[in-house]
Amino acid sequence: MVAGKGAGPLGEGIGAFHLEQRARGVSPHTARAQKGDLEKLLNHAVRWGWATWEVSPRTLRGFALELGERGLDPASQARILSTVRAFFKWLWETRRITHNPASGLRNPKQPKRLPAFLTEGESQALLDLPPIVDFTSARLACLLELLYASGLRVSELVGLDLQDLLTDQRTLRVLGKGRKERLVPYHERAAEVLSAYLDHRGVHLAAKALPPSPALFLNQRGGRLTPTSVRALLRQALEAAAVRARVSPHALRHSFATHLLNHGMDLRAIQELLGHASLSTTQRYTHLGLDELARTYEKAHPRAKG
Repeated sequence: MVAGKGAGPLGEGIGAFHLEQRARGVSPHTARAQKGDLEKLLNHAVRWGWATWEVSPRTLRGFALELGERGLDPASQARILSTVRAFFKWLWETRRITHNPASGLRNPKQPKRLPAFLTEGESQALLDLPPIVDFTSARLACLLELLYASGLRVSELVGLDLQDLLTDQRTLRVLGKGRKERLVPYHERAAEVLSAYLDHRGVHLAAKALPPSPALFLNQRGGRLTPTSVRALLRQALEAAAVRARVSPHALRHSFATHLLNHGMDLRAIQELLGHASLSTTQRYTHLGLDELARTYEKAHPRAKG
């Protein structure tokens, strides 16, 4: 921080803010971050000759512009400006200033990151990799095939119970976000892999003398498989298939949606399959009947074609 005699009442205001934050029980990590953020503000204020914190919104925006000119990334700028807004709000609430110049201070626009997804070729290499010879290989094959066949979130996949398999209709009953239930079809190839896994699952439970479990996907001890375990299994499979390693299970969900869209499936149908309230802020959520959903899915999914 700028030396006290150079900072004057500006430094006193920041010091009082830090004292009150500590009294409120702010964590040491947050306190350190706020101190560093407000040091930047104080240095700017002294350099530009601010006499007090009673400044105009335009003057304060000059500090925000300086952060961008210094090359700070948008996330760092947003964190600093969040601290500045909290500081000026406190100054106003404690009547140290007569108006709050930070009330309209906005964060810089965050760059939009495209979700990672596999190409169709990478997806095929990943899914065709594991030969089914035992419980472990059958489980991996089934996990991968269902993730790509259904576009489920990992939490939804490991949350499936045996009673959620509507095998006659080749449909999964899925409990999604907000405990909203939806029905998701899966194709014939996924059905074959699922059937093989169920056979090996039964053999595994019997061989290990494990009690029956309602969970579809089990660990070696007969308990429900966790999302962390699924991510570890996927990393191993990606390495074995020589596919880009930095891809999460969620990338299979994005791949599912991207490939269906590329093959001509209606965006509204994909929206329904994914269980999204919206695939974009401008797209209204439209329900389709399950029969129509299944027909368009069969036509569009690359692995559903013979």
